Amino acid sequence: MAQAAGVPVRLGRLAWVARRPRPGRPWYHGRPARGAAAVLAIAACGLLLAGRCGAGEPAAPTAPVVKEEELQREKRAFTVEFPWKDAPPPQKQPDTAAKQDTGALPDMTAGEVAFRALGSLSRVAPKPGDPNAGKEILTLTKSVEIEQSQTQSVLRGETIKVVRDLKTGQTELLQAQGNVEVVMPERSGKGQWLVYETDIETTPQGQVRIKKDEFTLKGDPRTGARAMLWQGKDVIEAMEFISDRRADTFRVRGNPVANITLPEDSGAAAAPPTDTAGTGMIPSFGFGGGGKIRLQAEGEMFYEGPRCRVTITRNVVIQQDGPGGTVAMIMSGDDALLTLAAALPGQQAQAQASVFTGSLKTLRCSGRVEIKTPSHTVLCDRATLDMQQRTFLMEMEKPKDEVRVCMRETAEGGKIMFAPRSLKIVMGSGELNAGGPMHTVSYTGAPPTNRPPQPHK
Repeated sequence: MAQAAGVPVRLGRLAWVARRPRPGRPWYHGRPARGAAAVLAIAACGLLLAGRCGAGEPAAPTAPVVKEEELQREKRAFTVEFPWKDAPPPQKQPDTAAKQDTGALPDMTAGEVAFRALGSLSRVAPKPGDPNAGKEILTLTKSVEIEQSQTQSVLRGETIKVVRDLKTGQTELLQAQGNVEVVMPERSGKGQWLVYETDIETTPQGQVRIKKDEFTLKGDPRTGARAMLWQGKDVIEAMEFISDRRADTFRVRGNPVANITLPEDSGAAAAPPTDTAGTGMIPSFGFGGGGKIRLQAEGEMFYEGPRCRVTITRNVVIQQDGPGGTVAMIMSGDDALLTLAAALPGQQAQAQASVFTGSLKTLRCSGRVEIKTPSHTVLCDRATLDMQQRTFLMEMEKPKDEVRVCMRETAEGGKIMFAPRSLKIVMGSGELNAGGPMHTVSYTGAPPTNRPPQPHK
C-alpha cells in the first residue's frame, strides 16, 4: 500500500477522508482530500419528506422518463395488503460524533467525509473561458460510497459526480447513478438515478440566501424498477420523486403507493371507536390519527407544505386499517385532496417520524366515489370527511341523483337506502341529515358499484 500525504491508497480501490477546504483550493490541495465536507449531507437533506419540483431540472439520464400515455396504458391491479418487496438500505453503525438533524439545511462544508470506490477517480478544473470555469468536477466510479460521520449518513452508487465552486467552496451539484442508496438515521431511499442541486449565496450583509434546493430520485423505466423512500415506519414507492425544499413541495409520480401514519390530533375531540363490523343503517367512518393509511393512485401525489395539503390524482384508493390488522374502510375515487393541520409543539417528534407533517383536517374524494366497509357500500359523486367537525358528507353532482347506501344483511343480499342529493353523517352520534325523504329497496347478489373493472387496452 502506497502512502501519500497521509492518505492510504490501495490497488483497485481508493479510500480517503475529506475535510473542510479553503476557498479557492482543490479538494486535495496539499493534503489529497481537504474539503468535500458535506457532500453526503447534500443528498441527506434532500430526502426531507415532510415539506418538500421546481424548474431547471438537470439533463435526464439515459433511461427514458415516464410519459403520460405510458401511465394510461399501464395495467394497474390495486391490492389490499400492499406488500412491500423491499427493505430500507442497511444503516451504518452510529459513532461517537454528535447527531445532527438533517431535516434542516446543514452546513455543506462542515464535518468529515470519507470517500470509497473500487473504480477510478477523475478531477477536472475547467480553464477560463469554459462555461464551467471556476468549478471543480470530481467523478468516482464502481461501488462508490460516501459517508459523513457527523450526520451518520451514507450515499452509495455505481457512479457519483460532484461539482463544486472553487471560490466559495459550495457544492452545487451531486449526481449519482446505478443502485443508488441514501441512508440517514431517520430517512432513507433507493433508486437508479439521483440528482441534488443547490445554489446558495451570501449577501454583503452576511445573510445566507437559498436560491435553489432541489432533489430528484428516479427508478428505472426500462426494467420497471421503482424508487422507494422510507421515513420512520412510513414508505412510499413510485417511479419518480421530485422535491423542492425552497418551495417546500414534494411530488411523487408514476403509480405511487404509500403506507403512512398521520400524527394524532390532540387538539380535536376524541374520535369514536372504529366499528369495523358496521352496524345499523350507516357504516362507521373515520381516519383517526395514529393508524395506518394506505394511499394508491395511477397519477401522482403532490404535497404542498405552505398550503398544508396533499393532492392525489387518477383512480385513487385510500385504505384505513382497523384493529388487529383488519381493513376498516376503503375509499376509491377519481381524485382526492387531503388538508393537514400544522403540527403542534407536542407533536413535532411524532411528525418527524411521518411522511406528512400535521394531523388530518379534511379528506375530500371526488369522481365516481365508492366507500366500502365490511358490511356497507356507499356510492356518490363526492365525499368529504371533516375531522374537526366530525362529519362525513356525501353528495351528488346532479340535484335529481341519489346517494346510495348498500347494507349487506345476508350472503345473498340486503337493502339499499337512497338519499336525494346528499347525506350527512355526524360521527359518534350517528345522526343523519339527508337532502330529502329517504327510502329503501332490497337487492340480491353483489352490491352495485361505481367503479367496474376496466378492460386492459
